[in-house]
Amino acid sequence: MTLPTITQKVDKQVTVTKLKKSYSTLQQIIRMSEKDNGEVVEWDFPTETNYAANESEFFKKYFEPYFKVVGKTGFYAAERVQYKINNIDGEQAIEVLYWHVLPDGTAIGMFNNTAGGYIWIFIDINANKGVNRLGKDIFMTEFYRSKHLGMWGWDILRNRDEILNDSNYPCKKGSHKKYAGGLCGRLIEMDGWEIKDDYPW
Repeated sequence: MTLPTITQKVDKQVTVTKLKKSYSTLQQIIRMSEKDNGEVVEWDFPTETNYAANESEFFKKYFEPYFKVVGKTGFYAAERVQYKINNIDGEQAIEVLYWHVLPDGTAIGMFNNTAGGYIWIFIDINANKGVNRLGKDIFMTEFYRSKHLGMWGWDILRNRDEILNDSNYPCKKGSHKKYAGGLCGRLIEMDGWEIKDDYPW
C-alpha cells in the first residue's frame, strides 16, 4: 500500500469520525432543547427565507444555550469569503454566514431555505480551514418541524444508486450541479458510517 493510499484512508476515517460525532452532537442538542422548550413540532421555526439562521431568535432560543461554543466565524464582512460553500467539483454553491465553532474544531451553520418548519444545518468538519466542498468537509442535514434531524435526503432517497445519481444533489463529481455533493453525508450514513471505494473522494 503506497503512502498516498494510506494517507487517503486515514483522511477518510477522520472525516467519518468527525461527521458522525457532529451529527450525534446535533441530535443530543435537539433532545436537550426539547426538555426545556417542548417537542420540535411546537417550536417557532423562522418564517423568513434565504438567510443564515444562526443569527436568528430561533437559534438563540433552541440551540445556542446547548452548544459549547469556542468561537464564531463568518459573522463579519471580512470573513464572508471563508464561508462560500462549493459543490463537490469546487464550484460555488451557496454562501452561509454566521457559523458557531465547537470545541472539536467543527463548525455549525444554519440556513433557512423554506419558511416555517424546515432548515438546513451544515456541518463543517474542519471549521474554516478546509476547502469548503460539499461531500468533502461540509455536509448537509435537514431539520424538519415534524421529522426532526436527518442527513440530507434521508426521507426520500432509498438506495445508493439514487444518491449517487440524483438529478440535483448527486454524490458524484462532474455533474456541475449547484449542490452536487449534498447527498454524500447520507451515502456515508447509509454505508454504515464508512466511505467506500466508489465514494467521489
